[in-house]
Amino acid sequence: MPLVRVKGKAQITLPAKVRKALNIREGDYLDVTVEGERVVLRPQIVLDRAPEVSLSAAGEQMLEQALAEVGAGRVREHPDVQTLLEELRNANPAG
Repeated sequence: MPLVRVKGKAQITLPAKVRKALNIREGDYLDVTVEGERVVLRPQIVLDRAPEVSLSAAGEQMLEQALAEVGAGRVREHPDVQTLLEELRNANPAG
């Protein structure tokens, strides 16, 4: 691994090889931690906080029903949309 030099204002430049290996681009955020005598930089994805939403009474009821279905294990995963559509068509051949 190449050496980096600490410059003014404690800035370092990540070598191009490192940036390419981790797909780090200008403006990206890195989490910095100290582990023993090492400084560890981990790329991070920063998301804006979603605005609060409120559901109508009907929406709350639908959410409760959906969560009950998940909790009861009556939800299946599908590897892709096509598989889901095929299952739905087989369940309702007239549709």
